[in-house]
Amino acid sequence: MKNVLLMFLLCLTLPFQSTFASTSHSIGPAERPATIKLPKNYSEKKSYPLILMLHGYSNTVELTDFYLGTSRSQDGLGYLLLLPSGLKSKTDGKSFWNAIPACCDFANSGVDDSAYLTDLVKRAQAEYKVDANRIYIFGHSNGGFMAHRLACDNDGLFKGIVSVAGSVYPDPADCKTETPINVLQVHGTEDPTVPFDTEGTDKAYPGAFGTVEFWAERNQCKNYSVKLAAENLVLIKWEIGVDKAFKPVLKGDVKDFLTLGLDSETDTFTYDQCAGNVRTALWRVNGGGHAPIFTGREFVKKALNFLDKK
Repeated sequence: MKNVLLMFLLCLTLPFQSTFASTSHSIGPAERPATIKLPKNYSEKKSYPLILMLHGYSNTVELTDFYLGTSRSQDGLGYLLLLPSGLKSKTDGKSFWNAIPACCDFANSGVDDSAYLTDLVKRAQAEYKVDANRIYIFGHSNGGFMAHRLACDNDGLFKGIVSVAGSVYPDPADCKTETPINVLQVHGTEDPTVPFDTEGTDKAYPGAFGTVEFWAERNQCKNYSVKLAAENLVLIKWEIGVDKAFKPVLKGDVKDFLTLGLDSETDTFTYDQCAGNVRTALWRVNGGGHAPIFTGREFVKKALNFLDKK
């Protein structure tokens, strides 16, 4: 019964056209290839935005792509989509990115994922028509941590990141970038895995507000605005989890299912008037957990609009 309900809820988030882009290619080193998807009607005569999509700890690139809707949104929004996979830990077989000391190279492999992912992006630039002014990262959980790490390690390469339930270095000195960058942090207030507020916990990274303040200071932002219930991002407050056998299960309350996410649940906290004309913001998903179910392709569209200042 739960699996049937899960599929029904996921289908509600899908648009009425193909989930996948028309063309996929392998890219990267032979020992660790990634996938790059081209939008329909891709042409060498124009340049395209590039989205690097990063999955979470113990997750897969396919499930996270489906969860965030990056493939579903691709043809309508017209971008190249780069889909790499983290290595699997030799101790427990779970996939991970070595982002910051707190997350998530728990077996201390020392793998340089920052160099690997940077190389993938540069290969994509060399092999495809990438708009250098619109290279973005979307990451969930461990992938969100990795998005912040890449922004810190690559001065000016990325023009914006979207981190869902991720965080950044606790020490600003570890972040080497000097070029301002658009940063959108999306975080549920009831996240049990990466807490919205880490004060008083044993977590060695800042909470959602601390993460945004980290970038607002680095971006030299001068203006701050708050809008309550400004966005409707979530279809329902149920979310997809896994059981002990790593099978998908639903977590939530029936009353949330009945509302179908008709109310705006997300508050926005935005820093603007920043150096380089960038913006830094937190979208606080009230009642959201670690992986809120976003509505159709609207999440990717709204996030890209933020990065593109629309």
